[in-house]
Amino acid sequence: MNKVILIGCGMQAYGAAYDLIKFGNPKELILADAFPESIAKLKTFLEKHVNPQKLTSLTLDAGDIDATAKAAMGCVLMLNTAPYKYALDITKAAIKAKVPMVDLGGDTDMVLAQLKLSDEAKAAGITIIPDCGMGPGMTNITVGHAMELLDTADEIITRDGGIPTNGKPPMNYHLVFSIETLVNEYTGMTTQMRDGKFINIAPMDEIEQCDLPVVGKVEATHGMGMLSTLPWTYQGRVKNLENKFVRYPGNLTLWKSLRDMGFFSREEIKTENGVFQPRAMTKALLGNFLMPKGGEKDLSFIQTISKGHKDGKPVTIEHWICDYSDPVTGLTSMQRTTGFTASMVGQMIVAGSIQEKGVLPPELAVPKMPFFDMIQTRGFEFKFTQR
Repeated sequence: MNKVILIGCGMQAYGAAYDLIKFGNPKELILADAFPESIAKLKTFLEKHVNPQKLTSLTLDAGDIDATAKAAMGCVLMLNTAPYKYALDITKAAIKAKVPMVDLGGDTDMVLAQLKLSDEAKAAGITIIPDCGMGPGMTNITVGHAMELLDTADEIITRDGGIPTNGKPPMNYHLVFSIETLVNEYTGMTTQMRDGKFINIAPMDEIEQCDLPVVGKVEATHGMGMLSTLPWTYQGRVKNLENKFVRYPGNLTLWKSLRDMGFFSREEIKTENGVFQPRAMTKALLGNFLMPKGGEKDLSFIQTISKGHKDGKPVTIEHWICDYSDPVTGLTSMQRTTGFTASMVGQMIVAGSIQEKGVLPPELAVPKMPFFDMIQTRGFEFKFTQR
């Protein structure tokens, strides 16, 4: 593999860059970020744990379309792990540079806006696949696989989560991605499908108690951005389609209480000490409180259960994917499931395994069984049953 540019050197970039170097072995990897210290930390990690041929540092504003396009010139792939607020600008830069791109997604409105640029990407002769994280991403691929095996589906539900193996009260949780993404997950509206119709649900308005493999008794609720493009992709073929993220018992009740009391409001309020925004204050406090202090371990998992019909006969399909933090590299399971997914899909594009051009959702673009083979090569637990 020739030159690749990685945009954004935050938490998930570690998994993406590690996997890309280990399995894709690019001749050069450009590490681009607005903050040189973030680049330096990632570079030190990669030089310690994997054997890069050449690492180049580039200070870059991901919101500058022209600068991003110029930086990507001559690359075979743009691997975007920057915050999703930059996704549309980076998509435009990829089209301008005529370089294939994958990103982590996470915001449905942003992804739908990216998909509207599909004709432009086709004209540029490139493939762009957003939503290549764990959820959305890996979850989309499991649902897409089920829908390749079914004619119609009565119900598809995905439960997924990244949780600590040694969580501590009261949250029993620690940050495995940015606090901004976490807060949005708990507070933004999400589109699901019931009785063949789109519905919007707020997180924690419905909390399900469930018992899952490995993690045992947990609770689950809908989260912003999780289902992403799936309702639009399979409208007319699926009656009920839902995604829920999983936490240890009690976590969701705490978040619901904070939300209902206004701690995530963007409306500024006056106090005797001045004006402040509750959401900004809460993010700062939780970001500090939930930040790993060292020694934490985590696991990530996906359970997708699909019930439908094939040739008039009832069929149930179940996918199970599980992964643990790596004690050797220090990569969290969330960095592995999220970053590795983006890297694997990017490598598929470069290798020619994905040839369709345009901006495509992962549930349609990614070859399913080859992807499942790749995650097992990387040590992920994978189970698939059809009955």
